[in-house]
Amino acid sequence: MLDRRSFVRSAAAALGAAVVFAPDDGSAQAPAMSLNVIYPNREGARFDLEYYRTSHIPLVVKVMGAEDAVLIEGVPNGETPPPYRMIAHIRFASADALAAGLGNPGMADVRADVARFTDLTPTVMIGRTV
Repeated sequence: MLDRRSFVRSAAAALGAAVVFAPDDGSAQAPAMSLNVIYPNREGARFDLEYYRTSHIPLVVKVMGAEDAVLIEGVPNGETPPPYRMIAHIRFASADALAAGLGNPGMADVRADVARFTDLTPTVMIGRTV
């Protein structure tokens, strides 16, 4: 039977639409809180997926002390474009861990880095794993 982490990785690999950034040491428990950053899909908008995946998200995970981050890329449904370009689901072990990450002075660097990959304004939602 697959554990949660293995299931998510298998599903992501099968769909090719999500990427999981996490330590692979088997020590992480199921995170309890998340920061969800949702980028709308707007025609003509700039979004550098390669930079986002290889530079921005690793910076976010490091600065915030996140457990991991799951990236969900919007894909068309037939000829209908996706409503969202990207959703970053950044997971934390607890509400305190999330609060500490949000309060880290390095978040100024994270916010400044956004202009390097997009001109979109995301919606941000804090969530609790249920």
